Amino acid sequence: MLLRAIGRRCPRCGSSGIFASWFRLDERCPRCHLRLERESDFFLGGYVINLAVTEGLLALALMIYVLRIAADPGTSLVPVLVAGVIISVVLPVVFFPFSRTIWMAIDLAMRPVPRDEGNGGAPGAGQGAGQG
Repeated sequence: MLLRAIGRRCPRCGSSGIFASWFRLDERCPRCHLRLERESDFFLGGYVINLAVTEGLLALALMIYVLRIAADPGTSLVPVLVAGVIISVVLPVVFFPFSRTIWMAIDLAMRPVPRDEGNGGAPGAGQGAGQG
């Protein structure tokens, strides 16, 4: 499920086309009809993942700079500032849809969908469609 989510696909069946735009999910998966936002404020998990990745990369950039300045005190601050701005401004926007699908996969692993839920009445569109 996590590998499907990393590819911006439905974590349940692997279908693409679950995003209406870069920032907005469709209501349901086009293949298995899984409700993509399973409860109100479901998106908060994706925000937490996005924040954790962004802050982790900022901390890594800062650690690299500290190690470089310890080895050579004349190291310029400009590269780390540029990297910091790119990481803190561009990365969250680019990573946003991935963080949402990753959160969906984590949530589905913790709280599996019952077999009859999410098929929207479509014949053969239940959990059996590429479960993995």
